[in-house]
Amino acid sequence: MTEVNPPSSGRVVIIGGGVAGLEALLALRALAGDRVELTLVTQNDVFVDRPMTVAEPFGLGSAARHSLPELAAESGAEFVQATVVAVDADEHRVSLDAGPNLSYDTLILAPGAQPTAPLPDAITFGVEGSGEAMREMLTRLRRGDARSAAFVAPSMTGWLLPLYELALMTAHDLARNNVEGVHLSLVTSETRPLAVFGEDGSEIVARLLEEEGIEFIGAAGGTQEVMVGVSGESLAGDYLVTLPVLRGPGINGVPGTRDQNFIPVDEYGRVEGLADVHAAGDAANFPVKQGGLAAQQADSVAEYVAASYGANIDPTPFRPSLRGMLFTGEDPLYMRSGVAGADPDTPDAWYPLWWPPTKVAGRYLAPYLFERGDGEGIGGPPVGFIDVDIPLAAVTLPG
Repeated sequence: MTEVNPPSSGRVVIIGGGVAGLEALLALRALAGDRVELTLVTQNDVFVDRPMTVAEPFGLGSAARHSLPELAAESGAEFVQATVVAVDADEHRVSLDAGPNLSYDTLILAPGAQPTAPLPDAITFGVEGSGEAMREMLTRLRRGDARSAAFVAPSMTGWLLPLYELALMTAHDLARNNVEGVHLSLVTSETRPLAVFGEDGSEIVARLLEEEGIEFIGAAGGTQEVMVGVSGESLAGDYLVTLPVLRGPGINGVPGTRDQNFIPVDEYGRVEGLADVHAAGDAANFPVKQGGLAAQQADSVAEYVAASYGANIDPTPFRPSLRGMLFTGEDPLYMRSGVAGADPDTPDAWYPLWWPPTKVAGRYLAPYLFERGDGEGIGGPPVGFIDVDIPLAAVTLPG
């Protein structure tokens, strides 16, 4: 990191009220203190713990909701409810769809990605109405009005774990209700189940699928489109369930990758070609889109920015370590894979690998939310999950 003469204070504007934006907000307040004036800009006024929404249709949990104005106030930040439409990096100014423009000394872009439905006539989990659609599917499967469901992974999605959760919890729900004769399949362009988890993690997930009677249909090559090499009969069924395809936010004045318009950044989240602008989370061009990774990106950005304003800290570059918690509906099991110091003879454990044991393993956001009720009454993990901690440098990344 180049040595600079840090200003005494600066105005930092953070765009986005998701995991990356809130992690950056909390990290900066903790690391930089009153060296920075913080402003949080987001189009919504509520933060939803989205990874938990996957459990809601099955009655196995609920996603907590938190007031963003209150969270900003507790962090000593100004809250602005608006959407950013353009960035003028030369003038250090952002244009909003509502209200006046904002000036900044440092800008952190964490607006998330734009989801689109990849398949017609499918339940695209994560878009509006998909939770109710899943509940209706479960009702029809239990009654015998429907006899099959295919869980189809769009090849360009950034994080496939929720699709596996939906398939496993559907199988568990049917078994719990003594429903037989339903064919469940999981269709993906991966060469093996959840390949990003590494060989050990993938083998455990494959075993879970087999035990639940879920047919795994993988493609011959990991970069193929989901329909390539998959017969029409494989996708034929009463229901198709998929995940959104993600694209970058497309903000005027901000560069984007040619294929999907994600924001190109370096290991400190610095945006290519724009001075004093950083990006983190799903909007950035790291291929795996996951809350824990978004928090890690935000931490690297926050450390760099805090140091630039005189905080006594040596910024740590983004070195992704994948931590995943897989809901299955069965008894809880924690799993480690590729973690330094782990006993190779005992890859599974009944204790968490990080604390608090939440879906989003953020250094600042997770403890903040845990203290405010997300972990109320927790004495162990929620119903039925595996968690994985694996350095992504050790695996082949998608994309």
